[in-house]
Amino acid sequence: MKKVVGLVAAAVVVLGIVAFASVRVIGADRASASAAPAVAAQGTAAASAKAAASAKAATSVKVATSTKTYSLTVGGLKRSYEVIAPVTALPKSAPVIVMLSGIRSTIKQEISRDRLVNYAAADQAEIVYPVGFDESWNAIGCCGKAAAEKVNDLAFLKALVATVNPEHARPIYVVGYSNGTRMAYRVACDDPDLFDGYAMVKGLPTAGCAIRKPVTIMQMASVDDPEVPYKPGDKGSTKQVPVTTLAARLHAADGCPAKRTVTQSGTVTLTTWSGCADGTRLALAVWAGGVHSFPRPPASVPAAAQVLWSFFTKTPLAPLPG
Repeated sequence: MKKVVGLVAAAVVVLGIVAFASVRVIGADRASASAAPAVAAQGTAAASAKAAASAKAATSVKVATSTKTYSLTVGGLKRSYEVIAPVTALPKSAPVIVMLSGIRSTIKQEISRDRLVNYAAADQAEIVYPVGFDESWNAIGCCGKAAAEKVNDLAFLKALVATVNPEHARPIYVVGYSNGTRMAYRVACDDPDLFDGYAMVKGLPTAGCAIRKPVTIMQMASVDDPEVPYKPGDKGSTKQVPVTTLAARLHAADGCPAKRTVTQSGTVTLTTWSGCADGTRLALAVWAGGVHSFPRPPASVPAAAQVLWSFFTKTPLAPLPG
């Protein structure tokens, strides 16, 4: 009986997400537009004004940063990574963000599109760019030379985290894009406690990867992505789990409540669930366009960097620093 109830609940979540996201994208549901004031109502007007002032002040900060390249030997392979951080030491509350790039992408290309370095220049975070094996990640079953040669990328990331964040002294998050998202899902499935939170940008888990332990996670997607199907019936949905179906599975895995908060900002619709099991949170950010590109202006507003930063740090959505 419990299994039946669970399946029914998951189906309801899927239908709710699909229905909501569809009407938000075409702008047909006026009632949903009132969700933003509901979010603001969670705090007083004075608190909102204070948060806005703090966000504005944070974006005006500009500090010198350093870029350093390091190497690790894991499984007989010499692996490298770049660390971009303020020259002066950050407080322990400042997060470390590990960015797993898309396939066939250099670190320079990744930096230019994801805009995460802006948060280092704003004296708010340390950004780490691991270098993929032949510009690819082995997510088991995908992709590129890393998968073909069965490179142990999970071991590499474990060693990396232990090095850049000894004894887990600071919050550490991972962001994956496309092939990098598949790798981030592999971590969430096999070693979920490695990171404090996950942001999955336009990518899906590979077959056999199922999250079984609650994790704080945000899935990012576009309704017109030709490589990542958004809903059942979209191109590729018979071979891959559509985003809406995946969101329902994440909702169940995280043990999230049915109640959700929905907000609209620019071209993105953000659905969030708080109060999930073990204090975790779940979010689904869906852009009305942008195909398979990393969300950034002018095609996608706000930028993915702004949305994931707000999610990780539990702060209001604010302009991109810099």
